[in-house]
Amino acid sequence: MERTLIAVEPDVPGWQVRIDHYQVARNVERSVAIARATEMARDCHASIGVPTGVRVHMRCGDNVLVGACG
Repeated sequence: MERTLIAVEPDVPGWQVRIDHYQVARNVERSVAIARATEMARDCHASIGVPTGVRVHMRCGDNVLVGACG
């Protein structure tokens, strides 16, 4: 089964959380964005059983998987 990724990306002036191109949080600190995305990934996996994860798109252009559920 394919893993559903919740994205944390740079957003002037802070960071944003996106699920499938939909913004669910904007202009927050990076640590807050990662925490919110992790909670969403955990809740999604717990409620419907789909493997999830959190992908952080760093300002340098790299993508980093920082969490996975399932």
